[in-house]
Amino acid sequence: MSNNRPKIIELQPFDALFEQASPFIGFGQVISEFSDVSKTFSNVVIDSQRRLQDGFQIRCGLPNEIPNDLDRIVRSMWKNGWDPKTGNVNLFVRDFGCALSKAILESLGGRPVFRSIGELNHFSIFWEKEKIEAFPFHNVLKCLHNREGESMTVFRDGIARKLREIRM
Repeated sequence: MSNNRPKIIELQPFDALFEQASPFIGFGQVISEFSDVSKTFSNVVIDSQRRLQDGFQIRCGLPNEIPNDLDRIVRSMWKNGWDPKTGNVNLFVRDFGCALSKAILESLGGRPVFRSIGELNHFSIFWEKEKIEAFPFHNVLKCLHNREGESMTVFRDGIARKLREIRM
């Protein structure tokens, strides 16, 4: 991932898609051979977790706790004057998005979907059998742009609920 800094993406109207037979191609073709990009992603995740531990004292331990920890950080940021027009959105989208993605992959499974070697903006997690695609970085961006009404915990729980419903 070039410079480990994703570009700022436009705020997407969605952070999950349902009834998807394959990953959404509107953000570019899926990289089918992704061993190198997957390894790079793992390294970016490790670096992001280290920054979250150092900067916010969160352990990035149990996957089910991470979305709530991230929501707590974002609420605190808003309470302390966070302004997405002047704040470092890229940094937070990258680090929070990596932590949220890892937590979802560890707790709910799914297949990581890469569309670029150098950008994480449209990284997604795809559940082929259930036809669900989730965009963790889109969700983080929405949380950083909207003080109310967005939550990483609700996002993760919503995906989990939909997976359970379909699997029943």
